[in-house]
Amino acid sequence: MNQPAAEPSATLRVAVDAAYPSVRAGLRAMLAANPAFELAGDTPDVTVADLEEGVSMEEWPAGPAVLLATSPGEFATTLISGDVPRAYLLKEATAAELAAAVNAVSQGLVVFDPAVAALVANRPHEAPLSLEGARLSDREIEVLRHVAAGLPNKGIARELSISEHTVKFHVGTILGKLGAASRTEAVTLAVRGGILPL
Repeated sequence: MNQPAAEPSATLRVAVDAAYPSVRAGLRAMLAANPAFELAGDTPDVTVADLEEGVSMEEWPAGPAVLLATSPGEFATTLISGDVPRAYLLKEATAAELAAAVNAVSQGLVVFDPAVAALVANRPHEAPLSLEGARLSDREIEVLRHVAAGLPNKGIARELSISEHTVKFHVGTILGKLGAASRTEAVTLAVRGGILPL
């Protein structure tokens, strides 16, 4: 079950977990520059964790978290679950993308960088994600409707009054949840599965 969503208007308490001091300092600086965030040591709303290669799931933050890896392959052997709000990002993510991911997981969402979503969708050793368990949020269904209408991310952002970065994260999450390798495949699967009515 997802963690309770934080109040949208509240300042989010964000902790940083990184092995290297330089990485930790860089992440803290990016987050501290955002007035919506308060750096926290204990009882954070969201943890931003820099994953070292080979880190097991048992060492991941238990609550809502933004997980950063150098490449999509670092997530390949992990069980990516929608039970805990998490974002799976690459370390090249911008400050705006990091902020959008922190806000998303604080609201109980699971976020995938598009490259990570493609990896999840194409893992040959695992069964495809069940559409029955996909559980797209109302916002994700709204985004998917606009994708089906052929709108690019910029157009979707304008229609829904959200940032283009947020749209990008929603699309990545939708691909991951549906086990789709492309936007077109996501729409096709959603229509066939009854998630997106014609």
